[in-house]
Amino acid sequence: MIQRLKYNQNTPGVDEIDFSRMHEECRIDLEQVYERPPLAVSIGSDVQGYPIPFATYGNISLIKGEEKSRKSFVKSLILSCAIGGNSINFAEEIKGHNLGDKYILDLDGEQDEYYAWLNGIRIPKMVGALPDNFQTIKLREKSVKERNEYLEWLFMESQFRNKIGLVSIDGYVDFVKNFNDLEECNQFTQRLMKYSSVTKCHITGILHLNPGTTKARGHLGTILQQKCESVINIQDGGEYSIVECQRARGKKFQDFTLRVDKDWLPYVSEDPVNNSTNAKDPF
Repeated sequence: MIQRLKYNQNTPGVDEIDFSRMHEECRIDLEQVYERPPLAVSIGSDVQGYPIPFATYGNISLIKGEEKSRKSFVKSLILSCAIGGNSINFAEEIKGHNLGDKYILDLDGEQDEYYAWLNGIRIPKMVGALPDNFQTIKLREKSVKERNEYLEWLFMESQFRNKIGLVSIDGYVDFVKNFNDLEECNQFTQRLMKYSSVTKCHITGILHLNPGTTKARGHLGTILQQKCESVINIQDGGEYSIVECQRARGKKFQDFTLRVDKDWLPYVSEDPVNNSTNAKDPF
């Protein structure tokens, strides 16, 4: 007879859990050979010519940086290059993989309508056309509760749920009430991992740094950095930005620099990478 227990006997409405079934669902069968997660976005290649992963399907990543360090421009560059088209003219080394007709969704929790449009319109400008599978979503007026319920609908119930390839969240902090609330930040990060795993998509997002450090904002940043497969740090170099791979589960891509042209489109530049913080503060 299977014993059914409640997660918390004192919490009304908590569903009973069949832990025996849960055990079987979560058990890794060591007699099988499991494939690596499919590649979603790569940045550069190794000495053997294999693409270096930034993002794989079923995982999450983090883009962090100080204020006005061009974080959103880096995000736009990654999204457009993942789609392809003319974006190769802005960054030859950033490439998308296995996207097909999967949706690329850019969620913005901070900007007003004009600036959300300004961010979103970069993608078709760089790609050379408006992709049918790309959408920009503005969530500024919504509460934290509404934003999180929207994520639940988007990944678990919507018409997109089985066809999501890449989701960008700008920024992660807009989905928590308190970025120093350990329980809330843990729960939010856990939901991101669930959504990416269940839908086999990749979720990337932006977070500011704690002032004067390279540590991402609050407990939220600490937890995300532990769970993300890739962590990018962006430094403001004045007229350009330095983009570093601070953390990766596999090989790290080479640091590069980024500028913004007269049309406000980001591109990989030839400026020197000379302010690396990798050795000083990896997290």
